[in-house]
Amino acid sequence: MAQVSKIFRPLTVAIVIATLLSGCGESSSSSAGAGYGDKNTTPPTKPDTTFNQTALLANLTDNVITPTYQEFNSLAIAHQQAVANYCTTEQSYDSSQSRDSVEALLSLAQSSWQQTMDLWQQIEVMKLGPLITNSSILSSNIYSWPASNSCSIDQDTLYFAAGNINGTPYDISRRTPTRRGLDSLEYLLYNTSLEHSCSATTPILESWATMNSEQRRVTRCNFATEVSGDLVNNSQILLNQWLGDDGFAANLKLAGSPGSTFATAHEGINAISDALFYLDKMTKDQKLGTPLGICSNCPSGVAPQSVESAYSNNSINNLINNIKGFQKILLGQGTDANNSLGFDDFLVEQQDSATSEVMTNQAQEAITHFESFEQTLAQTLVSNPEKVELAHVKVKAITDKLKTDFITSLALELPETSAGDND
Repeated sequence: MAQVSKIFRPLTVAIVIATLLSGCGESSSSSAGAGYGDKNTTPPTKPDTTFNQTALLANLTDNVITPTYQEFNSLAIAHQQAVANYCTTEQSYDSSQSRDSVEALLSLAQSSWQQTMDLWQQIEVMKLGPLITNSSILSSNIYSWPASNSCSIDQDTLYFAAGNINGTPYDISRRTPTRRGLDSLEYLLYNTSLEHSCSATTPILESWATMNSEQRRVTRCNFATEVSGDLVNNSQILLNQWLGDDGFAANLKLAGSPGSTFATAHEGINAISDALFYLDKMTKDQKLGTPLGICSNCPSGVAPQSVESAYSNNSINNLINNIKGFQKILLGQGTDANNSLGFDDFLVEQQDSATSEVMTNQAQEAITHFESFEQTLAQTLVSNPEKVELAHVKVKAITDKLKTDFITSLALELPETSAGDND
């Protein structure tokens, strides 16, 4: 299957797509699991099984999710240092000298950003507790896409340089998510244009016009240093709320015991299952469906400008890491190679080894397909849209299985965001 994309002809791909997609609305006929789309349906009965669901919660929490959160914090700290190193060199740059040393450190800062972003994309399918409470504000402060705004970043770059906003001391922790996080850092580190991106000039932006090229670079890198520090702070908040006293990790592992907010271990498992549906609403619909023009609320036709991570061209890596995060949870594979209790084992215990095997294979096939891309996602949408359409089909195959056999066999409930979704 890994070589499907190399041997399919456009007509063959079109036939495959046609059986699964229909115009802009994408009206697949896949059936859903018990109670699908019916919010009044009695919740599924806890499966009659001897499978140790508490052990599953413990492994996914301790061996998969916690180490991933911890590594993200470490990468954020390393990224802050990489940005600081670059900015120090940018600040001392003499225009009479070569920019080679500056560009080398900028490249290292960009590579560090990519590593941090890659891991965050795995966390996207592991969002629990502190990442989804309070309207997911902590998650948005770390990464707000698709709610991104480059003009807001340009404005805050200058507000930070001025040290205040209309007389009030600048405080990034009080700023909106679109001015912070990985989105802002991507723009500041990868955007090669030294012009601001705002359509209208505001008083704060007038100072941009008075700067030469090097002053603009320094002003941007100074703000990037501030944003990278804020990213570290938010990654530490995540860890504190996850692992601290009365943290969510302990709450999850104690599901079904006194003191836990989860009445049963099965409810805890359902919370982790809910997180996996990021693959449906965001990976499939937003990251692939919208650029392809096959989402319910988007214009028809390809839209390369709507891809994720357009400045860094990291879109394909983002997609791959969404699925890698999904794989970690499905297979229970984390830092302890001797313990890999995952949803696949639960499915086998429920006499549905077929779904376990199919989903495992589907996830790997999707990754292999994305790894075969030779251009960026935006470029491929123009030069070979059939390849992107096939990618959408492959991800949809996973999410169709997730919404049907997976939740039915494990007696899980669909998250509210997927209830009534028939695609």
